[in-house]
Amino acid sequence: MEFYSDFSKNYDKIFPLNNKKLELIDDTFKNLKKQRENIKLLDVGCGTGSYSIALAEKGYQLKAVDIDAEMISMAESKMKEARVDIDFYRLGMLHLKDKFKSSSFDGVYIIGNVLVHLKKEEIKKFLKLAAELLDEGGKIFIQIVNYYRILELNLEGLPTIYSQDDSVRFERDYKYQEEKNTIYFISRLIDHFNDQILSENKIELYPLCKSELEENLNEAGFEIGAVYGSPNGDQYRELNSIPLIITAQKK
Repeated sequence: MEFYSDFSKNYDKIFPLNNKKLELIDDTFKNLKKQRENIKLLDVGCGTGSYSIALAEKGYQLKAVDIDAEMISMAESKMKEARVDIDFYRLGMLHLKDKFKSSSFDGVYIIGNVLVHLKKEEIKKFLKLAAELLDEGGKIFIQIVNYYRILELNLEGLPTIYSQDDSVRFERDYKYQEEKNTIYFISRLIDHFNDQILSENKIELYPLCKSELEENLNEAGFEIGAVYGSPNGDQYRELNSIPLIITAQKK
């Protein structure tokens, strides 16, 4: 996607690695009945690879996929600098079986609101695919936006994100299309010094809420584990939590 290729140059400024989220992911997988160096993880929608690299540094075995070639290229460059070994693939979420065999992984994680780029039925298909790729007792970690809050409060966007160096800002607006039950996600990356729009995008997202996600996970063969309302591991609150984070284990 052209937007994500353009956005990749500033991706790490807008979405730097969140140490609390990293810790939450680590806590989810490190308790599997293996030593870390034997735990195989799949990062779906890896972006520029920050979380893959950080987890590889902790000793996990990582494979990672993203649909955008520029993101993958940046991830591979960062991996070399970090001197870790990760296999990165340019691959869509619904084509994982093109590269990976059943029961290949102990854990799958999909963060950063990636999952809802799929349509309603595609989300079900992905979760069943993830279950196939997981070994017995494997876990999945999912982070999306809390769409229940957005729909119930009729919110038109999320807070603007400012880069740590204050050079760019990321504006995020939502427009709900009730007749289609989709949300238009309208985003703009803006040079904060001169207000020049560097890139902008409009894409349809599926407003997946907690109850439906849990139902889909159960149907795919998962048992719900923890539900969080922040990367800090706070309790999920329907009308207050900005993200929705769910972990589940393959039955």
